[in-house]
Amino acid sequence: MLNRESLASILLVTIILLCSFTLNTAAVEKINSDLIVFSGEPEGVIAAVAAAREGKSVTLLMTREKPGGLMTYAALNFLDLNYDNKSRNINHGIFSEWHQKLGSSISFSPKKAEAVFEEMLAAEENIKIIESVELKTVKIKSGKIIYIEAEKNKKTYRLSADFYLDASQDGDLAAAAGEDYFIGTADINLKNHWMASTQILKFSNVEPQKLKKAVRNNKYQGSHFQNDHAWGFSNFGKSYQPQNKNLRLRGLNIVFIKNDGGYDAYINALLLFNVDPLSQKSTAEAKKNAAAEAKLILRYLQDNLEGFEKAELNDLPPELYRRESRHFLTEYQLKTQDLFRQKIFKDTITLASYPLDYQASAQDYPGFVLFNPDYYAIPLRTLIARKNDNLMIVGRSSGYSSLAAASARVLPPAMNTAEAAGIAVSEAINKNKSLIEIAADSDSLKKIRSALKINLNNYPEESPIIDDPQLLGSLEKLLSWGITIGGYNNNFKLDKAPNEKEFTAIILKIMQKKEADNLYEWVPGSLETFSKNKKLTTTNALKLLLAAESQRVLEMDKDQYFKKALELNLIPDKLIVVLTKKRVMRRKEMIILAAHYLDRFETPSDLKYIRGEYFD
Repeated sequence: MLNRESLASILLVTIILLCSFTLNTAAVEKINSDLIVFSGEPEGVIAAVAAAREGKSVTLLMTREKPGGLMTYAALNFLDLNYDNKSRNINHGIFSEWHQKLGSSISFSPKKAEAVFEEMLAAEENIKIIESVELKTVKIKSGKIIYIEAEKNKKTYRLSADFYLDASQDGDLAAAAGEDYFIGTADINLKNHWMASTQILKFSNVEPQKLKKAVRNNKYQGSHFQNDHAWGFSNFGKSYQPQNKNLRLRGLNIVFIKNDGGYDAYINALLLFNVDPLSQKSTAEAKKNAAAEAKLILRYLQDNLEGFEKAELNDLPPELYRRESRHFLTEYQLKTQDLFRQKIFKDTITLASYPLDYQASAQDYPGFVLFNPDYYAIPLRTLIARKNDNLMIVGRSSGYSSLAAASARVLPPAMNTAEAAGIAVSEAINKNKSLIEIAADSDSLKKIRSALKINLNNYPEESPIIDDPQLLGSLEKLLSWGITIGGYNNNFKLDKAPNEKEFTAIILKIMQKKEADNLYEWVPGSLETFSKNKKLTTTNALKLLLAAESQRVLEMDKDQYFKKALELNLIPDKLIVVLTKKRVMRRKEMIILAAHYLDRFETPSDLKYIRGEYFD
């Protein structure tokens, strides 16, 4: 039998537990709205404003205290505007409204950007903002998000809505909801690779007029100065020797902002390699290294850059500019081929034209410009999640291949897609339709395009950058794997003669990316031995392909190469006549031959999935 003291103890514990349960229950605030937007990134703000203006109730959940995200916390204060062939900005809608309030410049003060975002949010009565929250739980049932739970200061919010929109940089809500994704360039079989992060540096007490004069006098080769922005300085960046091997100073991109009679300078140039974009520990270590390097860079600038003699290093922006992390698999995966064909979709919601500018991902993996489209379209389906019917994903983590994202990730078209998403959700609610049904609803699409001032009447369904039916398919295949590039001028040098080393490099890339069974350890060395730094002939092209197939080419007569290659199906039909002749090849012919070799190998099943090839 329990004594009085035991009974008293049990009673006390019971009371404590009941009180604790009551307090915990009271601390959960339930909120219901038409749309929940997760993240105060520029895309999140635009999506929230768009839906609110359509009369929908919106809850904006921000993990930070203030809106603006990348623009304000990482101080990315330069816009990569997208232009048409008459140098007119092609991104309109709420983005244009925000841009005009900011001053219509390509550069801006992060504080001004934050203030304009706050002003736009405050003007909408239908938006409820909860800042500084941490996402805790996502409840899923029957292919829909039922509610999410977020915590702030030990208080829990349980939030439910008809639709959810993830505007976070890394797609944290979508990941928690179980959506499939890949990281970095995994879709071209470059695992654990992603574009470098950047620590933007801020300096005060600078004199832009002195730098402007030096640039005009051509003191710094390949540099430019216009309005409040200077860029180029590639040799200047290369001349700096970092103390940390994981850092590199690239060509300078400088924005000057007037401040209390003087000028501040924001420099986007310090690349940070081997930073896991999804690891707080890795990011924190990178920031620590960048802070140490920044002091040395200050001295380098003081000694070598006009106008920076008296510069002072300010506090670093609290976050890194991270260009890439997750890429989600949405209802449609925007592909490199779509951009190369300059394709217009039936569910087009906006246009873009920025080059496919893939930044360096490692010291030994430099950046490149794959090609430069005049325009291309982004379809609504790239924003619609596959597994959760009521979820959309906007921003850099939307449904783009890694190489397509090198263009589509920039903020103006991303902010357009966010507005389109806000309107699409409103249309889905009004018409009691699913998001995928809205993507097929011509009236809803017209409404979106009207809001964004997009007229598709003058655009053909597609207009390939290289409109050569014999070459197009082959070139697209190599581009989609990042095996060849055209650069800013789309110059593929098709009529030039490639050399043997170039063809060897392409063969090895194909075998590595396709995980070829016959990529034996001796193959790379063998190919390197057989290839010289001289023009590629038809005879030696066949010899190199046969060597890649582990054929005993040294024991063959050269006249046997063609017959053996034909027997092994190494020659495409369109090159049979060409390869019977002994002459120097053109790069166009090499591309066709290489693409045929690419097709020889089955794409690994996991790559097929993340490349969207199962869904074509």
